[in-house]
Amino acid sequence: MVPADAPDPRAVLAAFGLPGEPVAVTEVEGAWSNRVLRLRTTEGDYAVKELRNAWGEPRWREWLDEGWRLELAALEAGVAVPEPVRTADGGCLAHVPRSDRSRDVPVRVHRWVESAQVPREPVDRGVARWVGRTLARVHGLALRPGVPGLYAGRLGLTTAEVWPDLVGRSAAAGAPWTSALARAEPTARRATALLVPWDGADELLCHGDVDQKNLLLAPDGPRLCDWDVVLPRLPAHDLAEAALTMASWRVPAVAASVVDAYRAAGGARWPLTPTDLGPSLASRLGWIRFTVDRALEARAAGATTPEAAGVPGLLTDLAHRVVVAESLGHWLG
Repeated sequence: MVPADAPDPRAVLAAFGLPGEPVAVTEVEGAWSNRVLRLRTTEGDYAVKELRNAWGEPRWREWLDEGWRLELAALEAGVAVPEPVRTADGGCLAHVPRSDRSRDVPVRVHRWVESAQVPREPVDRGVARWVGRTLARVHGLALRPGVPGLYAGRLGLTTAEVWPDLVGRSAAAGAPWTSALARAEPTARRATALLVPWDGADELLCHGDVDQKNLLLAPDGPRLCDWDVVLPRLPAHDLAEAALTMASWRVPAVAASVVDAYRAAGGARWPLTPTDLGPSLASRLGWIRFTVDRALEARAAGATTPEAAGVPGLLTDLAHRVVVAESLGHWLG
């Protein structure tokens, strides 16, 4: 069976020069910004990603090309990733028709990896050490952004300056989270205080989203997936965020395992400081703003969304993250 709105499987095989005949196409659960399908064929299975540009960004294709450059370099350096399949011209992207011929859609293809998903909770020490070693190897590639100005405004960093507007619009809409949002403003300002300027010349291309959702547990070990939209970052910022994410911001020993493995694998040995988590917290403020905006839009349309119920939890989590970040050295120690 092939869903009517799925990319046409024969067109996918032709675009990527793959042998065999389609057997089945099934949706993979858990994807959000893009759509992922499993394409079964007589010659093997593939992960087909339909790219959706969920953020509506005009330069997303250029970001994708930068991500492709880093993904190929990481693969060549021995980083464990799902094997990408190139198009006939050596690129990563092809436009193919949907099965119902309603329109063409952009797709990428990787060879399918039989694996388990990593739960969104603290990982075990073995996975934490693998993440540390992997980050050291990616940072060691020392790839710089190749397109001047491509990432201007891309990082999505948000400061507490948006808070009065968020609170005001929430109050005007009679949103139930208004009081909690107002009480969180001092916390948002403490998060913003950790966002200090840095020298962009020191940034390297990084995966940018080393998160449990982007790890696959294959029989031969973890794989890091989803290299579509990489970011220029300071290695210290990238390491700090990945370490805390693997620990779910709750288990210091897991975060310390990431950092220790990174250093043992040849990564820089500078101490992590609270300001290394400034960009991560600013991104979290951006996610809260995005969530509130979506919930207010739905409320104005007379609908309800999961985002509305999630706002108080995001604010509680923000308070916890700020406390951890402010005491990072003690917390890790």
